[in-house]
Amino acid sequence: MFFKKSIPIIDTPTEADLKSWAYGEWIEYQAWLFHHGFLTLYDWQLLRDQAQCWKQRPLLSIVTPVFNTAPDYLAECIYSVQTQAYPNWEMCLVDDGSDNPATIACLEQLVQDDPRLHLHRLSENQGICHATNQALAMARGSYVVFLDHDDRLAPDALYEVVKLLREYPSTDIVYSDRDMLSPNNRRFMHLFKPDWSPETLLSGNYLFHLLVYRRDLLEKLGGVRVGKEGSQDYDLILRAAELQPEVRHLAKVLYHWRQHEQSVALEHNAKDYAYQAGIAALQEALERRSLAADVSENKELWRGHYRVRLQVSESKSYQILELNQINQTCEADYLVILGQVDYDQESITELISWLEIEDVGIVTGKIVNQQGKFIHAGLVQRHNGIPLALYEGFAEDTPAYMAITAIVRNVSIPHPSCCVIKRSLWQQLGGLNTDYTGAYAILDFALRALTSGKRIVYTPFARFVATSEWQQVEWLEQDRQVFVEKWDTWLRNGDPYYNPYLSLDVVDMGLM
Repeated sequence: MFFKKSIPIIDTPTEADLKSWAYGEWIEYQAWLFHHGFLTLYDWQLLRDQAQCWKQRPLLSIVTPVFNTAPDYLAECIYSVQTQAYPNWEMCLVDDGSDNPATIACLEQLVQDDPRLHLHRLSENQGICHATNQALAMARGSYVVFLDHDDRLAPDALYEVVKLLREYPSTDIVYSDRDMLSPNNRRFMHLFKPDWSPETLLSGNYLFHLLVYRRDLLEKLGGVRVGKEGSQDYDLILRAAELQPEVRHLAKVLYHWRQHEQSVALEHNAKDYAYQAGIAALQEALERRSLAADVSENKELWRGHYRVRLQVSESKSYQILELNQINQTCEADYLVILGQVDYDQESITELISWLEIEDVGIVTGKIVNQQGKFIHAGLVQRHNGIPLALYEGFAEDTPAYMAITAIVRNVSIPHPSCCVIKRSLWQQLGGLNTDYTGAYAILDFALRALTSGKRIVYTPFARFVATSEWQQVEWLEQDRQVFVEKWDTWLRNGDPYYNPYLSLDVVDMGLM
């Protein structure tokens, strides 16, 4: 599509390309793209001019292993780098022993025409991990950008990355939102991600692309690990997470993942080994963290989702209380707060098991009514202080957007009628704030926990059924006013575990 002979160095996209790259496969997403994702040539030039004025323009190294890529896809991938608004980049291409003459000819032509493209060819196919490490060895930039050989960067991707790095220079890892390219080369399947969520990562690699690492962090990690082919990115971020990096999320669609017949994006069973490698990577990560656990695929969901069963230390004790009893003296390690719900021991064990992770201070579970519909599958804290109950009223077997009802994930607040709190955290924070008379006391405690460095987890595998006496949480207006005034800045910044481009007005996570 973009492969031409004897072309000069490409530096500026055409208006036609920018327009065509904003076409969506779905009407709803097309409307969103028109309002939030369309970049004109004038917009692009403004970004370029701003970047040129920056005194510090770090070199970004884009690493791309190549193997028998269709020339049109490969050329479009490279073109998307050549037309970046941010100009200070290099692209490190490693051909992993391609035997497709068209792929080889495309690579050699493009590299010949643009000195910013660096190519290393392997004499035989050695696998994506080896090829990736070869590309990393070529990289000279202070940050490394991962780009698959048939995908595409948004024209402002590198600009937005460097803009963030200029504001937060201690950042180690950056990731962005992404969407997919259909076989018609149109955009769809948007993935609007939460901010950095360490426990969500244990349910699967929600990060995908765009992913940018500080190069010296990659060197410390030793690059990707041979033997983890297909899940090398997942294994890498799991290992990186153990070094306590500073991770930042760019809530912008800066990466377009191509869907075609051979890709995992279209056919999940095309690379079964990738999911087996994912299980192994996750199991090893838990072992390195001294967490006893069993890992398996989550069979209720599409592939790439995992179920972690953490084992509870025998020495740990818990006590079950109601919300109005929680300020009583309790000597147990964990305080389990339950309202009018039925449950079994397995759900209690699942609930407290996630407190085995040191930085997790609160865990909340799933609540369904007697008809099997969601009452609680995770709350989102809204600007007005009244939480949004995601997928409330939907059937329990609804996996939802990003499978959020069906995976263990990070949240900002628990349900006041279903949660467990570490007693050590309870003591550290001084218990509930007596300024509140109702459920807002738990929300206030949760935000105090978050801002103290502890995390909160939702697990759907701790299942609670509302009894016939169940009463919905009453969000008292007097308490709401106190809560909003106290947490005004936090609330205006938005719930970090809910993407700002997702609706806060409906429960099914529609587009804003």
